[in-house]
Amino acid sequence: MNLKREKLKKKIFFILYLVFFVLTIIGAILCITHKVNNAGYAATPMLFCLIFSMLYRNSKKAIEENKK
Repeated sequence: MNLKREKLKKKIFFILYLVFFVLTIIGAILCITHKVNNAGYAATPMLFCLIFSMLYRNSKKAIEENKK
């Protein structure tokens, strides 16, 4: 397993996690303030946020296993 490639994947997953987290918060605020009538504006980015957080954790774990 290439360690540099895994570190790059970890950074990309973390950035995407943060982007979708911000979109989730914005969508939740829009739903709470009744600017939109659809909870999908918060739920859909939350799904991607969870996916990228799991991928980030798996990449982090793979890097730690490679260092041993």
